[in-house]
Amino acid sequence: MIILIAAAPAEGVPPGRREGSRMELDQIRTFMAVARRRSFSQAAADLLRTQPAVSIKIRALEAEVGQQLLERRRRGVDLTPAGEILFRRGESVLGEIEGLRSELSDLSSLRVGRVSLGASDTVSLYLLPPALKRFVATYPGVDLRLFTQISRRVLELVSRDEIDIGIVTLPVADPSVETRALYRDEFVAVVPPAHPLARRRRLLPEDLRGHPMIHLKPETLTRAWITAKLEPYGLHEQIRLEVSTVEVIKRLVEAGLGISILPEIAVQEEASAGKLLVRRLPALELLRPVGWAWRRGKYFSRALNALIAEVERAIRQCYARRLRS
Repeated sequence: MIILIAAAPAEGVPPGRREGSRMELDQIRTFMAVARRRSFSQAAADLLRTQPAVSIKIRALEAEVGQQLLERRRRGVDLTPAGEILFRRGESVLGEIEGLRSELSDLSSLRVGRVSLGASDTVSLYLLPPALKRFVATYPGVDLRLFTQISRRVLELVSRDEIDIGIVTLPVADPSVETRALYRDEFVAVVPPAHPLARRRRLLPEDLRGHPMIHLKPETLTRAWITAKLEPYGLHEQIRLEVSTVEVIKRLVEAGLGISILPEIAVQEEASAGKLLVRRLPALELLRPVGWAWRRGKYFSRALNALIAEVERAIRQCYARRLRS
């Protein structure tokens, strides 16, 4: 797609066509990636292109608009005044074009299209499979993309409009992102069947003292949240192991290497099979809100609304089963 604008030549940049310059959409996308990252190399990695290819796009755009947009410095890249204007307006231009494409694809009655969703490993493993299965069976022509990332990374993808919607831990401070609550994730203490704490139906925080704990790595929001809950009781320092996934934690707890605090939805199968025992810690109030997150002003295509409906249906069914059990 090409966008025509009026342009005036600027010092140091070859003038564009005086009757109006032809800005290509891909040039604007490339510029926005460099402007966000303040780096040609990082933008090239995001766009899956070489750095020289990105530089060529930027030079061509500057030549077309007749303005220098970026200034290379030792510490990175700065925006010129013209670059600041293009960056401010470029976000809305790309958003409008993406909305236009989505609306036009709706004319095909969901026979074609694309929709993308980001979520953590836990949500992807324990809540999404039935929803995604139904969606793919109902709309086989829609290209569904799932990105499994920690909440912080999902929010980055949402804010940059690289995915349509995400499921993240709430609240979200980013003003460019809107949210809506989905459910409250309850966390529980998880112990092996032969553990001394297995004899107690409910635990107090002080009951955990002296028992080695296994947690997710510190960079995750979940780990930070759990640490904040445990710190007043002096329990945040008795960590034996730090790993990357809930699945690994469960296997290590089964092996008797420690105890952990995990989302209840992640341990239902092991609890039913007697491999792990679940114990609640009411004094810690281990309830965490989880919800949808999308870029402010996002156009919700029919495909995206259909996916949201399937996910919310799966969550209702999951929690209905928990209430009956």
